[in-house]
Amino acid sequence: MVVWAIALVGCQPLERPFQPEAKSSWRAAPGPRAALYVEPVEDGPAGLETAIATKLQNLGIAAFSGAAAANRYYVRGNIIDKDGGRYLNWAIFDPQDRDTGLYALEKLTTAENSAEMPPETIEALAVKSASDIDKLLGGDGINFAMINKPIIFVPIVEGAPGDGSESLAAAIQDELVRLGLDVLPTETGANFIVRGHAEITPPKLDTQIIELVWSLERRNGEQVGQIRQRNRIRAGSLNGAWGDVARLAARGGAGGVYDLLKKSEPDYFKSKS
Repeated sequence: MVVWAIALVGCQPLERPFQPEAKSSWRAAPGPRAALYVEPVEDGPAGLETAIATKLQNLGIAAFSGAAAANRYYVRGNIIDKDGGRYLNWAIFDPQDRDTGLYALEKLTTAENSAEMPPETIEALAVKSASDIDKLLGGDGINFAMINKPIIFVPIVEGAPGDGSESLAAAIQDELVRLGLDVLPTETGANFIVRGHAEITPPKLDTQIIELVWSLERRNGEQVGQIRQRNRIRAGSLNGAWGDVARLAARGGAGGVYDLLKKSEPDYFKSKS
């Protein structure tokens, strides 16, 4: 009986088997995509780091600016001169302040005062920087071809007699879609607008001259270019339904719009070839 009691006591589990007497408070740093601090750029434009952090968040990186936090990866930007040009150099550092060897260069125009860049330049620089930083950290970056993808809205054509205002607008929408372009039923979401305008001369010797002008514009009002179509018609022949005339006119107009888009957005069309 004594032997049994001793054996039973000997088999009791230890209160803290193989455990140290005190627990360590050390925690591993989160990875760079889980928490990435974006430092302000020395001599750079104010607010650039905040814009970049926001765009990195949209790319799935938990980036932040403002007050730094301990035990975090961070990205530091500085402006350098290289090969006769000026660049914004981004470098990634680990939580122990060691250079990871991950770099990205963004070229600046030599005329730019880096501390006084206009808002549109800062926006473009933030987008490009965020894309390259995302790639450094294993992401795909930003698909710039898709950003430049033409998305078109066609309002009612102005000045056309008969049903031309509606039939011309509908016909050129169909032709643009046939050419592989995206056309929306409303202006919301479009980045290009194709405006049509018709002018017709008074009847003379039973004929009239009609001119169609198709204007390709960006949403901000900037005009990319125009296509003009001019034809002689029998007087009054377009005062009713346009029928096939609208389709034929729209085909020529849509082809011209497509050519203008290829010249204004070469990166997008290059990606499709």
